[in-house]
Amino acid sequence: MLDLIFSKVGPVFLTILCGYLLMRTRILSREGIPVLARIAMNVFIPAMLFQTLSQSDIRAHFDLRLWGAYYAGALLNYALVYFIARFTLNAKNDEAAITAVGGVFSNVVLLGIPLVQAVYGEEGLVPLLIVLAIHPLTLLGITIFLVEGSRTSGETRLANVAISMVRVLKNPIIIAIIAGVAASLVGLKLPEIANNTLERFRVAGPTVALLLVGCGLYGQSIRGNLKASLICTCAKMFIQPLLVFSVAYFIFDLPPLWLAVVTLMAALPAGANVAILAGNYQICIDRSATTILITTLISVITLPLLVLYAGAP
Repeated sequence: MLDLIFSKVGPVFLTILCGYLLMRTRILSREGIPVLARIAMNVFIPAMLFQTLSQSDIRAHFDLRLWGAYYAGALLNYALVYFIARFTLNAKNDEAAITAVGGVFSNVVLLGIPLVQAVYGEEGLVPLLIVLAIHPLTLLGITIFLVEGSRTSGETRLANVAISMVRVLKNPIIIAIIAGVAASLVGLKLPEIANNTLERFRVAGPTVALLLVGCGLYGQSIRGNLKASLICTCAKMFIQPLLVFSVAYFIFDLPPLWLAVVTLMAALPAGANVAILAGNYQICIDRSATTILITTLISVITLPLLVLYAGAP
């Protein structure tokens, strides 16, 4: 079983380390990271998602139990962190919402996709992408609604929420997922030249994503409300995987591969969208960055152990 860690999980974290070292040795500059991120998020990763989904039999794989298992656990965790922030940290409504999303929103795109692909291959990617299809809409949508609700009222609040949700829907990753599902459902077959081009992007996507995770770690430090960050870290790295696993196993009875994938997704560190949302609303910026840093560092230990326990096909 240790061969699984060294042969499949090890390269994932070594690639992250390479990203960190590229920044530390100044081969990559901080100014160049946004450019690399835009290429990854707008080209490489959407192309990979579209090709994976368009070539899969979505009808055979789609199952509402995937959404039920993952989001029941995630939303229970969201409510837990939200109320702890409100009544233990005396946070305002908008602060509690941003704190809560830090405790539930997984880094699926940059870390989850490469990790699941490395361990479970294409068969594992399909259930992951089905869950990912509504990941931003649900968890970010609830947070946006709560934050806007604490700042505006009535028609203004609904208008602001609608604008924010349209912005989420215009994300190239969401568009690629929708387009890939549609292509699968209608049986679209791409010309060979187009398919081979997407294949090259598909290979580059996970590697660039992991390098970006490593680049993001460089220069980060612990700052802000450490107590809040530790609450988020505990919820994200330990409580959420336990909740999702319990719901998936005991209530929805997911098959072993799907059970492993949704649990692994739940155990991923906090994603960059947490910091982006905090920055957009100018709330809890430091604690959000600290949560991402701590959870990512902890995941170096917890994710290999989880993969080792779950095994691979």
